[in-house]
Amino acid sequence: MRGLGTSARRAVWTAAAVYALASSAVAAPPASRHVQPELVADVESIAAGRPFQAGLRLRMEPEWHTYWKNPGDSGLATRLSWKLPEGFQAGPIEWPYPEVFKQGPVTSYGYTGEVLLPVTITPPPTLAPGASVTLSARADWLECREACLPGRRELSLVLPVRGDAPRASAQWAPAFAAARARIPQASAGWAFEARETPDRIVLVMRPPRGQAEIRQAHFFPDRGQVIDHGAPQSLARASGGYRLEMTPAPNAARPLGALAGVLVTEGSGGSTAVRVDAKSVAPSAKEKP
Repeated sequence: MRGLGTSARRAVWTAAAVYALASSAVAAPPASRHVQPELVADVESIAAGRPFQAGLRLRMEPEWHTYWKNPGDSGLATRLSWKLPEGFQAGPIEWPYPEVFKQGPVTSYGYTGEVLLPVTITPPPTLAPGASVTLSARADWLECREACLPGRRELSLVLPVRGDAPRASAQWAPAFAAARARIPQASAGWAFEARETPDRIVLVMRPPRGQAEIRQAHFFPDRGQVIDHGAPQSLARASGGYRLEMTPAPNAARPLGALAGVLVTEGSGGSTAVRVDAKSVAPSAKEKP
């Protein structure tokens, strides 16, 4: 790939990775050599009409990782396919904010060590106490270090049905609390807008009153082909807030119209993760090329 620019090398690398993953998925059965999955719940019992949380817990060997809902330049998001008793409803995965992985020109988003992906389950209001129910789901993921392996497992969880209020699980409630602490919150009190120039996407942010000073920030877009995942993100103070400058993806649709994703900030108050749904506005005179 001598003579190619960074974007071209990343495109070639990514295409090769996707082809290799597709080929391995067809040629070999799904494996789980480096990731151990488990289906767990934040309660010890359930009751009619009372929502609770179940979750996919993934434990990864050192140096191995799995992927966020937007895997970045390469990878596949973890998926859950539920098989629930009649009348039960499952919500979407609630994604804790990810880490950043770099390998050559490829930048990806995901998790190392251990992650719990919560899902809200709502039992039907007619569920009778005294029996047990089985929640089943098929988990599909991609586990990667230098090479990648597809993983798949059929999982199940049995919970008793009782007439009183569900009790928190002594074993798993702390893990769910830790996972929820990393799930981006609604941006109450924040103000966001996105501005575009030919070579920049700028997220202008105004934190709520009393917010601790922001020293570092990283934006994770909900989907690909928005920003260049591997390019640095530059944080600077602005009038009444901050500016986070990013490089557009080489094939990003322009104009954006809106910028959606997760903003993770670090400062004297610790880490904060908030949802971003910012409308795109015309750049100011100073930002125009």
